[in-house]
Amino acid sequence: MLAKLNSWLRAFFTLNKSEQRGIIVLVILIVLVGLLNLLLTVLIPESKPDFSIHQKKIDDFLNEQKRLSDSVENNKVNSDDIDHEAAVNKLAPFIFNPNKLPVEEWEKMGFTMDQIRTIKNYEEKGGSFKRKEDLKKIYTISDQEYRIIEPFIVIPVSKNTSTRKQVELNSTNATELINSLLLSSKLAERTIKFRNLLGGFYKKEQLREVYGISNDIYEDVKDYLTIDPDLIKKLNINEIEFKGLMAHPYFDYQLAKSIFDVRNQIGKFDQLDQLKHIDGISDSTYAKVSYYLYIRPEKTK
Repeated sequence: MLAKLNSWLRAFFTLNKSEQRGIIVLVILIVLVGLLNLLLTVLIPESKPDFSIHQKKIDDFLNEQKRLSDSVENNKVNSDDIDHEAAVNKLAPFIFNPNKLPVEEWEKMGFTMDQIRTIKNYEEKGGSFKRKEDLKKIYTISDQEYRIIEPFIVIPVSKNTSTRKQVELNSTNATELINSLLLSSKLAERTIKFRNLLGGFYKKEQLREVYGISNDIYEDVKDYLTIDPDLIKKLNINEIEFKGLMAHPYFDYQLAKSIFDVRNQIGKFDQLDQLKHIDGISDSTYAKVSYYLYIRPEKTK
């Protein structure tokens, strides 16, 4: 060991002064770094990562997973496979009228938001519950659930079919549709709006084309409808403008274009049945649109 130290010292003193100073500085720096590292380990205790700041995010994630799991279970309860015991545990029915029943009341009874949304969508489209059995139309209500709530359903009978009166569709107004046919205000307004777009009805079955008029509603009111086709407002096929024709519900772009292409070629139509020979106009289409078109007779000199 001493021999090695003596050998190192001899080698050190053989260096010039600049090289000697460099080695001394390097040794001092090494010693200082070592001392500093030692002091840091004594003065600053070892710290562990603090995950508490992320705890809220973790809790929120776990709660969301629980909510999704509960949602899956609710969907299972809402399915057609629900058994009687599960339905009994889920529902707490009381005497109620399902028409326009507030969301809070449906919730209090035990129905889920998915079921309530379906019910409210049905009402917004003009649907109503005239009989207890109408609740079976709500596909999210299972047969078992319906059996449980059926004894508690009470639908007032003050508005029954005996209060309905005959209505002529081409001259009526929304108020008369509400009072005479017992339609909801939304359905009455939609009926008048659609009639005005058409120019009038030529048969009562066209009422089914009104958005929200279901087959059940139509069947309820059809016997109280009358039609006066003479009140239909018709369009002069030789004078109507392209946009004006397309504004009619029965004329889409392609049909209107086909008619105008021919009219531009021949100048004017002499007879309505000339439309039958236009590509794209079938016999059924012609039978429907012909009620809304006419040709002004030539003035005799």
